[in-house]
Amino acid sequence: MVAVSLATLAALLLLAPLSRSGQLPVAGLVLQWLALGLLITSLWERDKIPLRRIEIWGLTLLLLYPLVYLIPIPAALVGLFPGRDLYLATDDLFGSDVTRGFVQLALVPAETQAAWLFLLVPVAVYVGTHLLDPRGAERFVWLLLAIAALQAALGLMQYGAGAGPLYFGLDHAHGNAVGTFTNRNHLAGLLAMTLPLALALLVYSVGQRPRDRGNHWKERILFLGSLRGHVAVGYAAIVLLLILAVVFTRSRAGIALTMLGILLATFAYARRLGGTNVYGLTGTLVTAAIGLGLVIGLAPVLDRFTVTGAIEDARWTINAATLEGIRHFLPFGSGPGGYAEVFPAYQPVELGRYFINHAHNDYLQWLFEGGLLAALLMLFFAVLYLRQWSRVWTPGAWTRMRFIQVAAGIGLLLGALHSLVEFHLHIPANLIYFAFLAGLFFSDLSHVEERTAARRRRRRTPDLDSDTRSPSLSAVPRPTPPPDQIRNPFLD
Repeated sequence: MVAVSLATLAALLLLAPLSRSGQLPVAGLVLQWLALGLLITSLWERDKIPLRRIEIWGLTLLLLYPLVYLIPIPAALVGLFPGRDLYLATDDLFGSDVTRGFVQLALVPAETQAAWLFLLVPVAVYVGTHLLDPRGAERFVWLLLAIAALQAALGLMQYGAGAGPLYFGLDHAHGNAVGTFTNRNHLAGLLAMTLPLALALLVYSVGQRPRDRGNHWKERILFLGSLRGHVAVGYAAIVLLLILAVVFTRSRAGIALTMLGILLATFAYARRLGGTNVYGLTGTLVTAAIGLGLVIGLAPVLDRFTVTGAIEDARWTINAATLEGIRHFLPFGSGPGGYAEVFPAYQPVELGRYFINHAHNDYLQWLFEGGLLAALLMLFFAVLYLRQWSRVWTPGAWTRMRFIQVAAGIGLLLGALHSLVEFHLHIPANLIYFAFLAGLFFSDLSHVEERTAARRRRRRTPDLDSDTRSPSLSAVPRPTPPPDQIRNPFLD
C-alpha cells in the first residue's frame, strides 16, 4: 500500500504543471481524485506516518476552516454579521424565502465547497511526503528538480521562439518564458522555490570524495573527474539552468526572490561544503564569493530586463480595493473561494474592463475570504514554521537529508514572500510543490538518516590485527604451530 501511495504522489507531482499548471477544470478534477486516493492509501498505513500532534492539529484546523462557512445558520442571525445585509436584502427583493430560513455564512457556498475539495490536494501531498524514507525523499527531490529543469528549458525555448506551438495555444504569453503555466510570474515562483534544493545538493556533493583519497586540494580537484564529481557538475548545470530561466521570465519578483535565495543558501551552506566544510576557510570564502557574485550579477538584470503589464501595474489598485472589502466583511470574511464573485462590488472603475479572479496578494485574498479565522490560521502556521527551524538548524556536520530540509525551508520562505505580490499559492501546481516542500521541512528524515549512519558506524567489525583491538581479544594467546609442521603456501 505504501508503494501505491508513493506512486500516486509521484503522479501528482508530474501532472501538476500540465494543463495550464492545473488550472483547467479537468486537470483540477484529476488532481483531486489522485489526492483522494493518496489520502486513503496513506491513512491505511497511518502507523507509518510520523506526524506529530501539532501537525495533526494544524491539518485538522485547515480542513475544518472552510466547513465552518457551510454550516446553516438562521438568516436573522446572519443578517447581523457585517457585509451580509445587502445580500439578504437582494434575496428578499427577488422574492426568495432565504431570509425566513437558514443560510450559510459563505456568500458563495458552491465556491466554498469547491475550495474545500481542492484543499484535500495539498493536505494529501503533505501527508504522503511523510511516508518517504531518506532515500525515497532524495529520489522525489530529483523528480522535482527534473520537473523544474524541464519547465526552465521549455521557457527558454519559448523565449527564443517568440511565438509558435511551444506556447500550446497561450497567445497572450508570446515573447515570455512561461513553461506550461499561464503567467511568467508563476513559472518564476516554481523555479525560485526549487533553486535552493539544487544549490543544497550541489554544495553537499561537491565536497564528497572517495574514502580512500586524502584531504589535499589536489585530491579534491581530481575528485571532480570521478563519477561522483560528474554528479556535482550535473547539479551545477541545473542551478545555472534555473537561474537563466528565471531571468528570461522577466519577472521582477522572480528575479528578486532568486537573488534572496542565493544569498540565504550562501549563508547556510558556505561553512558546510560536503557537510563538514572539507575545504576549510578557503572553501568558505570561495563559496561566499561565488554566491555574492551571482547576486551582484543579477542586480542590473532586475532593473533592465524585467517588464510590467497592465494588470501588474494595477496590482496595487486591486489590493487597495481588496483591503476595502476586508474592512467591510470583518471579522468573518466573505467565505473561502468566493473572491472572484464578491470582489466586483469593490472593483475600481478604471479596472472595469478586466475580470479580477484573484488579488495579487495571497494573504489579502485569504483575509478577504476568511477574516480573522484566516488570520489566526496564518499566524499559527507561521509560528510552526519558525519553531521547526530550531529542529532543522543543528550544529556540527550535516547529512544530505539535513541539506535538503534546510533547502526546503528556504524554498518555503521564498514561496511565502512571492505570495505578497502574486496569487502564487492559488496556482494548483505551485501549491502542490509548496506542500511537498513543507512535508520535507517538517519531517524527521534527517534524524532518521543520522541515527542509521550512527548504527552503521557502531556495527563495524574491529580490526583484529590493529593495535586498537579490544583488551579481551588481545589477551587471548594465539596457538603456535609445531616446528615440524609444513607451511601452507596458499596462506602466505
